Amino acid sequence: MSFIRLSTHLSLVAALLAGAAIPVHVLAAPTALDNEVTDYLKPLPLTMATPEAVGARCDATLALAAKAETALEARTGKATIAGDFAAFDTLSLILSDGGSEMYLISETSPLKPVRDAAQACIPKLSDLGTRVSLSRPIYDRLAAIPTKGLDEKTGFTLNKMLTNYKLSGVDKDEATRVKVTQLQKEITETGLKFAENIRDDKGDIPLKPEELKGLPQDYIDAHKPGADGLVHLTFAYPDIFPILDYADIRETRRKVSSAFNNRGWPANEAVLKTLLEKRYELAQVLGYPDYATLVTSDKMIGNPQRAAQFLDDVNAAAKPGADADYAELLAFAKTVDPSITDLQRWDRSYFENKLRKAKYDVDSAEVRQYFTLDKARMGIFKLVGDLFNADIRPWNTPVWDPSVTAWELYDNNKLVGRFYLDMSPRDGKYNHAAQFPIRTGIEGRQIPVGALICNFPATGPMDHEDVTTFLHEFGHLLHAMYSGHTEYGTQSMGNLQWDFIEAPSQLLEEWTWNYDTLKGFASNDKGEAIPETLVQKMNAGRHFGEPGQWKTQLAYSAISLNFYNRKPDFDLATQFDAQLSRYALYPPVAGTHAYASFGHLDGYSAIYYTYVWSKAIALDLFTRFEADGIRNKDTALRYRKLVLEPGGSEDANALIQDFLGRPLSLDAFKAELQKK
Repeated sequence: MSFIRLSTHLSLVAALLAGAAIPVHVLAAPTALDNEVTDYLKPLPLTMATPEAVGARCDATLALAAKAETALEARTGKATIAGDFAAFDTLSLILSDGGSEMYLISETSPLKPVRDAAQACIPKLSDLGTRVSLSRPIYDRLAAIPTKGLDEKTGFTLNKMLTNYKLSGVDKDEATRVKVTQLQKEITETGLKFAENIRDDKGDIPLKPEELKGLPQDYIDAHKPGADGLVHLTFAYPDIFPILDYADIRETRRKVSSAFNNRGWPANEAVLKTLLEKRYELAQVLGYPDYATLVTSDKMIGNPQRAAQFLDDVNAAAKPGADADYAELLAFAKTVDPSITDLQRWDRSYFENKLRKAKYDVDSAEVRQYFTLDKARMGIFKLVGDLFNADIRPWNTPVWDPSVTAWELYDNNKLVGRFYLDMSPRDGKYNHAAQFPIRTGIEGRQIPVGALICNFPATGPMDHEDVTTFLHEFGHLLHAMYSGHTEYGTQSMGNLQWDFIEAPSQLLEEWTWNYDTLKGFASNDKGEAIPETLVQKMNAGRHFGEPGQWKTQLAYSAISLNFYNRKPDFDLATQFDAQLSRYALYPPVAGTHAYASFGHLDGYSAIYYTYVWSKAIALDLFTRFEADGIRNKDTALRYRKLVLEPGGSEDANALIQDFLGRPLSLDAFKAELQKK
């Protein structure tokens, strides 16, 4: 579950999503170049069917960006917001939106040659972006803009851009900037290779039909034996997760878990090592002791030491509940299988489902009969309509695959944004779940456009956890849509501190446990709505195992942090297993190399702690909804106005303060970890 940010370098913030209310200063008239860029970005060339078309689009984007770069570097006279900063924003827009469309094509096109052509373009755009981020003439023009009289949001954004430039090394000597340019190029190319190896490893796990004992009938019906008499599973989520949830045979769960945890390996062993080495070298060149220090310096957390302390604080809060849950689960597992002496990672979901059924009378197989992808979409659309006045209508536009749907979001007949839903697996497609930006919303210039790229079952039942993931990712999309009406793209949500970015999505997850929300769309194949008593049971058993699950998130956060807070002269498997063992309840799976498919080690680098940190923020924000009523529209609209719409035009701490009337507190998260 993630928000995809195509940030090719540190200093030039790729304005991928949209930001804040319009600043109070007078809007400048668009220049000829502004109009040219607007016209260029009007079409959404996401259905290009040939690599030649992709290459031509790439060349045109590069040429337009170079033109904007040259024009900005040549500016003379008094530096101004309306002139210089607006020109910088236009340049940023070309790079961000041009990169976004190429990245989406590379991850979603049904045609491999087209995907490859788009992927080949991304390093070229990254190289140009790096060049812009190290341009002393551009930095000098921005630094010369008088700040007196600027409204707070514009002043905040200008200062943020100048800070980013300094982080990129713009103030270093020529030789250092040349070195940074080369390293950024290598980092981009290495990261793309890392993602490609994960995406292209489709997997083939052969199982005998009898090894599927315990799986729901709909799963068995959808996984018929091949000519060899074996069922062949891929690494697609709809193939894997039901095995871990329902397979009665422990060896089946072990086999599938082991294979799944080896995705991308051994191909990504050397690739990840190179990525770590290049980022460490970049940090050293820029004067930082390690990459974790560099990447956390402009985040809410501030530095890797504070991040590490945060992980330990949460771990201390989670440990009592996690240990108690583990002891109870182990005792229960022994009643099912007396031969079990300890629990492994492939046991957790299976036995938690069994225990919830025995203790809380919650059968996950029963629960899933009330959810399908179409029903979940309908329910989510209705929920955001009820809360935020979102009026979602079909959008008649070309799509890149017949399974993709397109939609428009209105508010009182005003178009707010557009989005695509690409929700089920297919060959060559991105294999996780994320919101992809496509167009940065700018008031009076262009409407925000995004896409959800997920991997849920196209037909038949889906797990309640899938519904939660759907709403989580839709939360990113809403954030993008509602913050997409700013004067400048660099005030976008993509410019918000990254360790806040998951909070709005994690907040929305709470509504998938609310009966008044679920009853409107969750129904079985007879049309019967999900019973309130079942939802009550789901909530009664909701928190069992939750502290242990957060300890797993702490483990992955520590892996992310400790891969980047030192010189990468360590063995990857040893370091991975050490951090997992330090925090997680369950030991590493022997003989596996899960770091090879831990895609966040590229995109999030050292800051995977964002998920835990943002959860603490989300639960703190949710205290206001709990006090006012979870479906209180006034509170929801106030949240939309004060938290979602500002995007990245304000500091995240200010957004929290504005909505809650007080600073961030970790109390709600710690209380959550103690719930039973």
